[in-house]
Amino acid sequence: QVMDQQDESNSDGGRAVIDQLKEFGITVYLAEHGSVDMFLLKQVVHHVTASKTDRSRSRYECQRCLLYRDENGRLFNLTLNNGAGGLAGTWKSLLISYSGMQAMAALTILARAFACADIRGAVLKPGYLVLILGLILYEEISHVWLNVSMFVRGTPSVAAFTLLSSFDSDWPRKIVVFMLALTSAMEEGSDYQRYWTLSGIGLAMVLLASNLGARAWYFMKWKPMKGSGVMSTVFAPVISLFVAMVTGLIFPYMGYGKIQAGGKAAIQLIIYHCILVSSIFVISDMDFVQKRLVVGSQNCDQDNVNITLGIWFAMTSITCIFAAQRIAPPEVHPEEGDPILVEEQTSPVGYRVPNFPDFPIDSIHFGSKG
Repeated sequence: QVMDQQDESNSDGGRAVIDQLKEFGITVYLAEHGSVDMFLLKQVVHHVTASKTDRSRSRYECQRCLLYRDENGRLFNLTLNNGAGGLAGTWKSLLISYSGMQAMAALTILARAFACADIRGAVLKPGYLVLILGLILYEEISHVWLNVSMFVRGTPSVAAFTLLSSFDSDWPRKIVVFMLALTSAMEEGSDYQRYWTLSGIGLAMVLLASNLGARAWYFMKWKPMKGSGVMSTVFAPVISLFVAMVTGLIFPYMGYGKIQAGGKAAIQLIIYHCILVSSIFVISDMDFVQKRLVVGSQNCDQDNVNITLGIWFAMTSITCIFAAQRIAPPEVHPEEGDPILVEEQTSPVGYRVPNFPDFPIDSIHFGSKG
């Protein structure tokens, strides 16, 4: 019904269509011809982010769209043509292929390297870790800035992230791989080689925990962090990354995709994976396994690591079981068969009107004031 009015409402500047969308409870942001600039787009994104404060509500209760009205009164979906579509496709595929079990297993196994932190002359060979983290665990350590921005800070879309973020590339993952590759060429057994290796492993663990925490934050339907105070400064990405890491260490199993089933199924999932990851950690204590995963850690005393991780397994299983009881199974909304809006990651607000043509713009073609 809304789409059928598009051609008939050009004479009144699309006012009938806009009013119809508002009747459905949709917030409509309208950009007029000649008024689109970086300031306007960022202002819209900040307003949408501030209004996305209650994830306990259905996504159908807080829909919005960003429309562009040309000089003839025709309406278009305003989208970004700055590579956000490609980044969104990569991000979505990584969300699907992400393995919480692999992330948990990697966290526990990598922790064994820190048993060598105070042992002078300990030889850690990170060559294998470069391949494991760069290839096998690619999904689990990738795009941590984007995950934290979308899930913890409540950024409405990938396009909005590209407008607000100063990080166009996946620098955290690249830094981890570069650090471990660089230490492979250092003198074996030297202090700086050991410290650089542990620094690279520590940063990899931060990325693993942060991605788990960002997903857990979203699946538990916690409110996004408010963008006021210190969160409105340049320190906001670092603070939100730290918060996501802490969340991942306290509620690691809540970052599993299947946890969204809620109820008894979610609790069974936590118990099963707690036993599975604990078993993998016990197996990793065997010397012939450590020689192939964290080379050199087999020569260090693992007692403190075993005790610490044992306590961590017990505590996180309890916290996650209690948290899983609050997750309600997803419900199918009748609007899904014929939606008024559809999700669109190239839109700064995250939604578009189906069958409306797009008006793609490239933000690089204008400055902050147009």
